[in-house]
Amino acid sequence: MCLESSSSAVSQVWCDYFHSKAGSVDHLPWNTKYRLSGAERRSIANSIQQFQLGEGAEGRRLLKRGEDWARSADDRGFLTALSLFIREEQRHSNMLLEFMRRERIPALPRHWLDEIFRHIRVLLGLELELRVLVTAEVIAVPYYRALGRATKSDLLRAISSVILADEAGHLQFQKSMLTRIGARRDPGLRCLLTQLHRVFLVGTCSVVWMEHRSVFKAAKYSFGRLLEDSLAEMSALEAPSSGSVVFRSGRTEAVP
Repeated sequence: MCLESSSSAVSQVWCDYFHSKAGSVDHLPWNTKYRLSGAERRSIANSIQQFQLGEGAEGRRLLKRGEDWARSADDRGFLTALSLFIREEQRHSNMLLEFMRRERIPALPRHWLDEIFRHIRVLLGLELELRVLVTAEVIAVPYYRALGRATKSDLLRAISSVILADEAGHLQFQKSMLTRIGARRDPGLRCLLTQLHRVFLVGTCSVVWMEHRSVFKAAKYSFGRLLEDSLAEMSALEAPSSGSVVFRSGRTEAVP
């Protein structure tokens, strides 16, 4: 099977996957009477504001680059699947925003770290922009584990579990995209990009720890554990695919 037809088939599978999830209902305990304590609020408020802002990106530039690639590969479903992926990310933002409203935590119009990541992505092509997004998705896994354990809020735990379950699929989707986009690259260049990606991940983990350490510490997460979990997620993405689309990450888990 040629690359184009194979890519189209994979895109259709992902379109079906995201469409099937779009119609599902998340049974979250919105009627809970629990409210954050003062200490819990101090631990998570600034952090959840930043993640809510990042999850709500519209992705216009990414969609434009995805459109160009989809046209060159004759894979219309690629752009559709990418749009559905972004829509699911925005659903995460909406869930976090609703939680913040209930807890009277104001939303941020902008944040310096989010602005830096946006400017970095402006300078990159589609493949490298996706690698930046993958970095954020990889770190989101240990982050939402920690966020769900940082308070006694049953609602925040449920939201974190829903997002974690979604992130498992998102990481596999992005692995699928990067595999197809990088298929024609020289193996040596692909290896170099992989190594540089890991360096970028380690640096980003350091920044995330500095900005969100109150959440991680409340959940009894050390920096070493954050780094270990993030690198393990990255290793799972780098492992050769079996040829079938897999939606679950072996390490992504619900918050107990």
